[in-house]
Amino acid sequence: MSTSGIGNNMMVSNIDISSMDLETALLAVQGERTRLLDAQLADQIKAVQSRNDQIAKLNNVLSGLTQAQGLFPSDAKATDNLDSTGDGAWRKDQSWPLERQVNTALIEAGMTSPGLQTVGPALTNSVDENGNAVMLDGGIRGFTTKGDLEAMITKVKGMIDGESNSQQMDMLRLQSMSNKRNEAFDVMTNFVKKMQDSRSSIIGNMR
Repeated sequence: MSTSGIGNNMMVSNIDISSMDLETALLAVQGERTRLLDAQLADQIKAVQSRNDQIAKLNNVLSGLTQAQGLFPSDAKATDNLDSTGDGAWRKDQSWPLERQVNTALIEAGMTSPGLQTVGPALTNSVDENGNAVMLDGGIRGFTTKGDLEAMITKVKGMIDGESNSQQMDMLRLQSMSNKRNEAFDVMTNFVKKMQDSRSSIIGNMR
């Protein structure tokens, strides 16, 4: 005889209980349920950590975009681009550090087609497996306009809000799984104690 499922939407791997007494069989099933809950809890913790990492990456993107936006004078038009900011801050020693910073952050956040401009690839701080510089199509560049930046900032803020909302749901699921796991562990611990007490009582009566 074997069992392959229990309640609470938890599936248990096939366990052969044909040679077990009732107490041992119940303990085996409960132990398997606890093991599966532990595995699901570990997966959910990884999901929460992954969500936190993505939010941090998007915040890095937002920080860089906001810095770039700050290069424009207060009276700049939506069609003005970064090359026209006038004080040379965008080019800065002809190394374009902010361009590299923002585009690298975009890649790390998985935004590989940001659409910030359509004139050639943009510089990054990333290199490929061959050690060659990685360029980002549609990344921020001197041709990027104030309007493009503002639209991307709005988009990234929306993405952060979406991830934050999902993070809250992840945390609720994590708490629920943690409670179920603790409950299963307590049930198993109490069951073992009752088995031990019962056997001790039987042995005591035999003396």
